[in-house]
Parts: sequence; C-alpha cells; structure tokens
Amino acid sequence: MTAVGSGPDAFQESLFVRLINDLYRRLGRFVARHAVAVVVFCTLLTVICTVKVAKTPRRSSLTGYAPEGARSREEYAIYQEFFDRKGQGIALYVLLMAKDNGTMLRNEHLNETVQILDLVANNFTVFNAETSKNESFNEFCSGFCQINEPVRQFYNGFQVKMAERNSSRSDRISLRYPVTTLFGREVSLQPNFFGIHLFEDQKEERLSNMKSAQLVILQFRAEQHDAWNDDDVKKWELSVSDFFSQRYESPRLRVLVLSMSFVQKEVLRAGMSLSPFLIVGFVVMSVFSVVTTLVSATFMHQLTVHKVTLAVMACVVPFMSCGAAFGLLFFCGMRFGPILCVTPFLILAIGVDDSFLMLHAWHRVVKKARQERSPDDSLENRLAEVLVESGPSITISAATNILAFTVGALTSPPEIQLFCYANAMAIFVDTVFSETIYAAMMAIAGRVEMRQEKTEADKAVVEGETRWEHRLKAKTTRFLDLYLGQLTKPAVSVGVVLLYFAYVAVSVWGITRLGTDLDTRKFFLRDSPLIEVDHLRTELVVPYFTPLTVFVNRPGNLSDPERLARLNAMVAHFEAMEDAVGADSTKYFMRDFDTYSNPFGEESAVAFDADELPEFLKWPEYSFWKGFLKLRKTPEGGVELERFLFTTGFSGQKLKDWSQRGALLARWRAEVDKFRTEFDASIFSDDAIFLDLIEVIPSVTWQSVVATLLCMAVVCFLFMQHLFTVLVASLSISSICLGVFGLLSFWSINLDPIMMSAGVMAIGFSVDIPAHIAFHYHRTGFECGPAPYERLSHTLGAVGFPVVQAGVSTILCVLSLLCVSLYMSFVFVKTMFLCISLGLLHGFVLIPVVFILADRLCPGSRRPPKSSFRTTIAIGDPVQPKKF
Repeated sequence: MTAVGSGPDAFQESLFVRLINDLYRRLGRFVARHAVAVVVFCTLLTVICTVKVAKTPRRSSLTGYAPEGARSREEYAIYQEFFDRKGQGIALYVLLMAKDNGTMLRNEHLNETVQILDLVANNFTVFNAETSKNESFNEFCSGFCQINEPVRQFYNGFQVKMAERNSSRSDRISLRYPVTTLFGREVSLQPNFFGIHLFEDQKEERLSNMKSAQLVILQFRAEQHDAWNDDDVKKWELSVSDFFSQRYESPRLRVLVLSMSFVQKEVLRAGMSLSPFLIVGFVVMSVFSVVTTLVSATFMHQLTVHKVTLAVMACVVPFMSCGAAFGLLFFCGMRFGPILCVTPFLILAIGVDDSFLMLHAWHRVVKKARQERSPDDSLENRLAEVLVESGPSITISAATNILAFTVGALTSPPEIQLFCYANAMAIFVDTVFSETIYAAMMAIAGRVEMRQEKTEADKAVVEGETRWEHRLKAKTTRFLDLYLGQLTKPAVSVGVVLLYFAYVAVSVWGITRLGTDLDTRKFFLRDSPLIEVDHLRTELVVPYFTPLTVFVNRPGNLSDPERLARLNAMVAHFEAMEDAVGADSTKYFMRDFDTYSNPFGEESAVAFDADELPEFLKWPEYSFWKGFLKLRKTPEGGVELERFLFTTGFSGQKLKDWSQRGALLARWRAEVDKFRTEFDASIFSDDAIFLDLIEVIPSVTWQSVVATLLCMAVVCFLFMQHLFTVLVASLSISSICLGVFGLLSFWSINLDPIMMSAGVMAIGFSVDIPAHIAFHYHRTGFECGPAPYERLSHTLGAVGFPVVQAGVSTILCVLSLLCVSLYMSFVFVKTMFLCISLGLLHGFVLIPVVFILADRLCPGSRRPPKSSFRTTIAIGDPVQPKKF
C-alpha cells in the first residue's frame, strides 16, 4: 500500500489535497505523542458540557414552526401584547362529554358541568407574593371572568323550564341555539356548546330547539399578575390538567383539559420518550460493531482483546460528541427543544461509520508494517498514515452532512433550524472526536500491540496471513467477477437503465402526490389525551364555530360619527363574509354600550363618550367586556379607549380540512387589510401559525434541496476534480433524494415540519455511498489503468464491505426508534431506510452501469485527471480482478 504523499505521483497532487494530507499527518503524530492527554481533555470537555445539558430545561415552542417573517408571527405578537404584557397569561379549556356518548343536555350532566366550573374557579390557586396568600381564579381574574356564564345561565334556565313548563316565568326563558334569552337578556351559546343537532320541527313545548349537544367547553383566561412568573402560570394550568386526568372520577362525564402548558408538556414527553431507547440503539450498535470488528481483525490476523474495547468505544464516542456539542450550544443560549432527542440516534449512526473507516485503515497499516518491518516504523507513523487514509473519507462525509444541515437551517423555520444547527454541530464535534479521542484510544491499544509484535509467536502469525487472505481473496474475486460480468452484459445494462427510468417516473409521480398535512396530532404520543382533544376540535368544534379575533389597535376618536360608522362597517364586513355565522356570533362591545347609553331606544343618536366606559364596565351584565377593552387615562384626567378586540364566528363542515382553513385565513387577512391603515386592525387565529406553513413548506423544502445539492457538488469536486465523475456522483445524490421524497408519499408521509427535518437529514445521508464509490472509482484510474472493468472490481473490492457495513449499522441504529409510538420516529426510520437502501442500489448497481455505458459510448470519459488523492477503505487490500 502506498502512503498518501509518497510514490511517483505525489508531485501531481493538488494543493488542496497536499494540505489535507499534511494536516492529517501532523494530527496523527500529535495524537500519538499525547494520547493520554487527548483522552483526558476530550473527556473533561464532555463531562462539563453534559452537566450543562442535564441542567438545561427542556422547552418546546409551537410557534417555532412558523417561518421567519410569517404574518402569523406578527399577529401572535399583537395577541401577546394585548393579553400578556407582563408575561404568559392563563388560557385553559375544559372539554366535557357524556361517557355514554349521548347529549350533554341532561339535568345531571349540566349540573356536574356547573360543579366543574365552580371547582376550577375556586379550588386551584396561585400564590400572590404581594398579598402573601393563595388566590383562586375567581380572585385573580380581572377580564374574562364571565366568559362561562352562558353555561351557567343555560343550566339555570334549563332548571326553570323543567320545573315550571307552563308558568309565565318559564315563558320568559327561551333556551334556543345559537342565542338563548333569559328574562330579556340574550346570551350566545356558540363559544361553549358544540356538536349541535337541532330538531327539524319547531314544537313550542320542547325545552330547547337543540336535539343534542355532544360537547361543552369551559374557558378560563386571565392575564399574568405582577407577582407571578411564567412558572406560576404553568403550575396552575398543569395542576388542573393533572387533577382531571389522575384524580377526578365521574360516572357521567369525561373531562379533558387543554392549555399551552399541557401541550408543551406533551410535546416534551413525546420527544423525551425516545431517550430510553438510545440504550437499545447503543446495545445493538455495540454488538454489531464488536462482531464486525472481530471478523475484520481475525481476517487480518490482528485479533486482540483491545479490538473489543475499540469496537465499544466506537459507539461511545458519538454519545460523547452529542453531549459536548449540545453543551456548547446551550452555553451559547440555544434552546433544548424536544426534536433534538432524535439527534443522538443520527450521530450514533454517522459516528460509528467514521470509527469503522479508522479501524479498517489501522488493520491495513499494521499489516503493511508487519510485512515490511521498516526501521522507520513507529506508533506515530502508523497513526499518521491511518488518519491520512481515512481522514479524507471522513471529511467528505462530515462536510457534506454539515453543509446539508447548515443550508437546511438557513431556509427553514426556527424549530427546524434548531434541529439542523444541533445536528451540524454534533457532526462536527463527532468528526473532531473521532480523529482525536478515538485515534488516541487506537494509539494506546496500538502501543500494546507493537510490544507483542516483537515476539516469535506474532511473527508466526504474520507468516501465516498469506494462506488466510489467499482463500478469502479468491472467493471475493470470483464473486466480483460474476457480479460485474452480469452488469457488463448489454442486456443487463439496458435493463438497469430502463428500470431506473421507471424508478424516476414513479418517484416524480410520488412527488406530485405529496400534499401538505399539518395534523397537530403528529407531535404527540399515541396515548396522549391531546390526540382525542384534537379529534374533538376537528370534528365538533371547528365545523360548528371557528372563532376569529380582530384587534383594533388604533380606534381613534369614536365620538366622530363618521369614524364610528367606519368601525361598525368593518364589523359588518366580517359578519357578511362567506361561511360567517353572522351577528349572533359577534361580541362587539359597542352594541351593548349603545344599549347602556340609550336604554330607552330613542331614535336620536347618542355620541360615544369614552369617559362612560369605566361605569359601563362596572355593571354586572357588562362586566365581562373588561377583557375586551384596554383603557388609559388622558393627561386631562379623562379616559381614552386605547385598543379593543371583537370576535365573530365562522362555520362549515369543509373547515375540517386544513387547506380550507388556510383559504379562510387568507380571506380574513384580505378583509382586515382594508381597514389596517385606518384602525391598525389585525386578526388572530389559533391555527394561523401552522396554516402559514401550507404556503411555504413546498418552496422551503425544494430550495433547501437545490441549495444543498449544489454545495455537495462543490465538495465532491474539491476532492475528485474530475468533471464527469463529479457529475455522476451529484446526479446519483439527486436521484436518491428524488426517490426518498417520491416514495415516502406512497408510505403515507406528507409534507409537514417533521418531514422537512427528515428531508434535510436524507440529503446529507444520501451523499455518503455515491460519493465513496465515485471517489474510489476516480482514484483507481491511477492504479488500474483506464479500463472500467478493472477499476470497478478494484473499487468494489476496496469499499464494498465498509459501505455495506455502514449502511446496515445505520439501519440497525434507527430501528430502535420504532419502539416509540410517535409519528416523528416513524418518519425518520422510513426516511433512513429509503435513503440507505436507495444509496446501496445506486452505489452498487446504477453507478457501475453508468461508468460501463459511458466507456462504451464515450471512451474519452475513462481518463482521470492527473491529480490524485489516494485512500482505500477496505477490510484488506483491493482484489485483483480478471480481465473481462
């Protein structure tokens, strides 16, 4: 084996190759001289960073899936400014259903509903440091305290109607949907009662026109007090969730709780559920690593107990890399998101491959040194040669993966940026650790082996190597002769090309079938209560009442009749839109204020006076408007309406579909934009953050793919510097990506944030196999001549086993993700399986056929450039093929 940088062609190497060689040679000698110090330093760095990881709180951010610059981010900021100026406020929903799946319009069920309303409002407290006492919701609530009064009033009216069906008192109560009337006061039931079925006929003797109501929702909303912090809000919301999920028992009702704190908890639980199965992945990979390493060491007659240690360390180093990388990022302020729990699985797969390359290189270097018995042989020279041989292959893989994730981060939403940057950093650290601490471990083991080489027993082993290798080489040569002999047949080559065109057609068809699916249930485990909550929301809430909140941030002088008329016109515009429920669903304070200012309904208009608003809000029947209005004092001592909000509702069965909700959101924005300049109006919808992704997911995904593939081509050209070979490698990488995205669509995977993350990962992983095959084919032109048959035989003999070993190890590693019933784990496993499988098919079938056909059709393409970069990553020396 000729070392890199020696031999007759060394002067032909490019400046870039010479710099790489010199860097690795110096690094190898440094690590060999200071092996113990390198191990100690890397271990201390890992321990410090791992402690930082352990102390970093896990935080999820659902808004992180909205693209940077998305309009939903601006809308959410306005929403937060209105409600949560002092921090995260309380926003909790209690969903109530009958256990027998019947109607909630039964006395016992309504009674228990009101009891639960009182229970949440009175029995769960937050400690107020200013007053030094625990305060219940009824005590700390200031704005939306009366938001659940329609439920209580409906129950009261229900009781009266049942007790006094024929009395005059009963006649003053109308329990109709959507608006109930109780003693002259109208109350909208739409924000609280869902899954409504009405009677077709209108019989007066019935208690209500509602035949059934499948779901009742109670809302609890409060702004954060000065004496609270976000943890207090989270504790209150989770205490309610935990109580109803763990302690509350009812023979009649099923109770589900939804809050931002509970959603974040479930997202974190889903992500952290992957962590225990890292042990499974580690054990599987360790067994695989030990077995394959022992096979390789036995073949090379270098079997020692230290090979077991190095095989296990090959799986330990990736975990050390993750701990160090995460710690460094967290020291820099990066958030610990749940999606990062996938990263250790990926780094374990990548890192073990790097160790395989180094171990194989070590075996070959030791074999050569034992045979030549050079007086210059030393541990430093051996390790330097190992890094010169394996370093470039590791660098190609690491550089392309880092580029894939970096480019993906630049074009992705923040939450996916988090995933991409963490992966890029972890791969970088893993590459450094592989070439430092793992190399140092090899040096320590190698020092012991070199002492043993001086014994007569070891000399005998060296002399006996030829017989072992000769038999295995003969079998390998026969297999490669048979395999390449079949590929070189014209009929087989043409058949492969035809099958490839069919593969491309199917993949393109699959890509055209890719739809955007933003089902929020994908973020949770299958046993999460939020799965049912989301189902109920989609089936019973959204089609019956989809709320729209409109913030008017600059109402201006409403005592001006023209401006007030324009404001009223804006509200009317929303009420008249397609799919709008109408005025019955609207909560607009000005209508009640008109009644308050003009109680007798006089025809002469009464001018709006903001100074009357404080008194208006003190009236019990109007006190709930406190949450809708923001007042401030003027310098003259008066009162000014700073901003306010109004809500209205939309309905329709088609709104179950995310695309239809996206279209509705677009119409809302177009409508509010007509009044944006005049009133600084803005809308808010809970789904807007996800709906904005519908427009950008396809474009962001393809931008990331194209930009990454261009970067890959540049990296490949730096190492190969042969246009045709780089073109073959780049097109193969593109083809693999095409197949991954296309075939995933037939595997029930659609475009969504998780698919975007997996797609970026697939682009990086798709590089390894084609790049290695193309690179070694390019290199063999200087050793085997221009004939493609000899070059292919030499290439497959050199890299075949390591490539298959790397592919199988990667698949085995990610299979442990299937132990968790989580959509994210299924997507990553399916993506990795397709990526590795297609990579092996391209590397061992398509690329050889392309080189063979290219030689037949264009013989000039066979000649490689003069600059060469000599590396080999085989178990042993490449086999010598026969002439075809």
